[in-house]
Amino acid sequence: MTDTPRTPRLDDDALAKYLHSHLIAGNSGKRLFEEAAKAWEGTFYASALSRLAREVGEDADELERIVQALGLEPPAHRKAMAWAAEQTAKLDPLNPAHAAPGRAAQLELESLLTAVAGKSLLWKALLLLADEGLGVDAARLEQLHDRALHQISTLSEILRSATAANFRADGMTQH
Repeated sequence: MTDTPRTPRLDDDALAKYLHSHLIAGNSGKRLFEEAAKAWEGTFYASALSRLAREVGEDADELERIVQALGLEPPAHRKAMAWAAEQTAKLDPLNPAHAAPGRAAQLELESLLTAVAGKSLLWKALLLLADEGLGVDAARLEQLHDRALHQISTLSEILRSATAANFRADGMTQH
């Protein structure tokens, strides 16, 4: 008898469904961030939102590579759902008027922050599963988690700074 606890085998089906849901969200998030970057062009926050859009796109691509490396490709119906969600996100349902100041902009920033928080939790979950024997690069997951935390910090700062202007009658073009 050994004192070393045995690591239980991970449920590939449960993991695949979890990762597929994050793939769908990641592809939608990529488009939502691109639309937000366009909506906020010409404002003080434009460069930060453009950087975030690029990084979020890279993160979504990284998740796709991880899923492929694990051999957990989504089935055709999930790929179709991902495509449909991505097309919907292109319409920018969070801010359909593409207005930088105002209620829609506030909701857009809050939603983007929530999305990145979810992505941060994904990287954290995968880090925990790496400790359980999931064949992923823990160091890379740590980098992705750290980047998500930095993205949360950036969005929180934008939200803190822009909130008052989002509800002023005269709006905001520069801050």
